Amino acid sequence: MKDLGSQIRELRKRRGWTLQRLSERSGLSVSFLSQVERGLSSLSISSLSAVAEALGVPLSEFFTITLKPSVVIRSQDHGRFRIEGSPITYCALSGPLKNKALEPLLVEVPPHYDGTPPFAHRGEEFAYVLEGSITLTIQGRDYRLEPGDSIHFTSEVPHTYRNEGAEPAKVIWVLTPRLLEGGELSDGQEAGDRHRGYIH
Repeated sequence: MKDLGSQIRELRKRRGWTLQRLSERSGLSVSFLSQVERGLSSLSISSLSAVAEALGVPLSEFFTITLKPSVVIRSQDHGRFRIEGSPITYCALSGPLKNKALEPLLVEVPPHYDGTPPFAHRGEEFAYVLEGSITLTIQGRDYRLEPGDSIHFTSEVPHTYRNEGAEPAKVIWVLTPRLLEGGELSDGQEAGDRHRGYIH
């Protein structure tokens, strides 16, 4: 199976696009995209979503996770996943609710994680720190968050985050619009009525 950078490069070239064209459509810099394609930098879930949207493909083009669709998501059914090349671990905390607007995730950030270049995209973000600490940079201003701290901001301004500490950080992160796709539960469906692959 091809690595993530090679997949992105192949999809870009198949469309006859330069890195500059992909940069304009995704909002990510040419230099960063070049590093991603060469396997020298990794993408966050938001920036990978922007690349996928720019290329006109679903996130499932790059990787798949499987969850048990249900109104209640038990701890053992949380879909844990990583983006290739990134040390960040994500846990999907919700099921495929019909017309879902929010994307709640548990994000585990390793010690001394430097983050990705600041990136702006549509939507909002809310973060609540459970363990450790993270530093968010929003429009060039740093905000250090400790356990119990939270932050809510528009994603339409450049932002990134890092873990400057020696301990892992665990953060509840809620984003809009939703990023993860899959079979949706209808409004009246009971928890556990069906088991189907949940594609990200």
